[in-house]
Amino acid sequence: MDPEIEAGAHLLLTIGRRLLGDGAETEQVATTIDRVARSLGYEAHLLVTYEALLLTLMSGAVSDERFRTKAGRHLPGFGVNMRAVEAIDRVVADLVASRIGVEEATRQLDAAEPAPYPRLLIALAMGVTAACLARLFGGDPAACATAGVAGTVGTLLRLMLVGHAVNPFLIAFLAALIGGLVGAIGADLTATATAALCVIAPSMILVPGVPLINGVWDCARNHMSLGVARLTAALLTVLAIATGLFCVTIITRVPVPIGGALTLLPLWQDALFAGIAAVGFALLFNVPPRLIWAAVLCGAVSHALRTQAMMVGAALAPATLIGSAGAGVLALALAWRFRVPPAAFAFPGVVAMVPGSFAFRAVIGAIGIVQAGDGASPHLLAETIALTVGSALAMAAIAVGLALPLALMTMVRADETDSHRQTGRPGR
Repeated sequence: MDPEIEAGAHLLLTIGRRLLGDGAETEQVATTIDRVARSLGYEAHLLVTYEALLLTLMSGAVSDERFRTKAGRHLPGFGVNMRAVEAIDRVVADLVASRIGVEEATRQLDAAEPAPYPRLLIALAMGVTAACLARLFGGDPAACATAGVAGTVGTLLRLMLVGHAVNPFLIAFLAALIGGLVGAIGADLTATATAALCVIAPSMILVPGVPLINGVWDCARNHMSLGVARLTAALLTVLAIATGLFCVTIITRVPVPIGGALTLLPLWQDALFAGIAAVGFALLFNVPPRLIWAAVLCGAVSHALRTQAMMVGAALAPATLIGSAGAGVLALALAWRFRVPPAAFAFPGVVAMVPGSFAFRAVIGAIGIVQAGDGASPHLLAETIALTVGSALAMAAIAVGLALPLALMTMVRADETDSHRQTGRPGR
């Protein structure tokens, strides 16, 4: 076995595994692996599945028939760690520019494990996010305060369970159940006029927005196996959250209405609360501290764009497309300025637009239809179908809105790379 090609295969699999586990989408992983392999003089063929990576590495020389096929270790799960992605990108840039070698790159990758923010800080920030989401959906001050407390409790439980390798779907169910129960108790104590938001808002921060968006992107770019797997896992998580909420409604008798129009706040309030809501997701996604303000800016601008579009008569899906495209453009500009992946700003900026409330109510409506059987009312059927289709269209709009600016950036970089190759000048 050639130790040189073995070391290269190990490095490439480590990069791919780390990027996938830290929230990168499949196209970014494949492009990065191909870029690094070519800089090392190899041709790489990568197969990405939900469980593991399979890499075949071949020598770039025509007369050299060396190759190595290697399977990566089982992927531990898909989280979001933007500081880790940033650190990996720096190692890749140094490796491609020949500033470091394979051995040093491997050492730096092993050391590139940025610590997350303190657990209590994340929980408190996500509680504030839940309160802001309650306000964005029309909650009164009592409901917002209750949602904040419930969101903090649910996030603390979630973070503790993640550290003990509990099944992720069970974590989602338990976090929604406990957060919803705390919210329902708070609704009774405060006598809020928007009690349903005390139960729903703490669960909205549990929605797997990044896997849903990445799953849509993967399918759109023909990475069907991983895209479908990601979407399936995300939808099962939403189902687990909705089941937890349904149990809360049975235990506490706090009703979760299936229908109802989306409340629109004045534009300045919408931007303010959406921006503050992005802080919690920025901490949860481990966005670098110096860039949190940029994630807040993306969240405020994108949500305000969506609200403005709806104020002038646009439906939810087209308005969401406009807001997401705004977030994508702004994220690209900030990424260009600070030399970090645009996802560090884009994801926290659009997660507040993920239609978690609609998806939960659609699942609860479906459960109600199953319970009612032939006696299900036409109103329940119509509302459930509308919520299901609306949620799917809104998620697609977020993915497309983000993908368009990012795809433009990819095309520009590809053209630059081809130009540099033709003229013999190094790329940036």
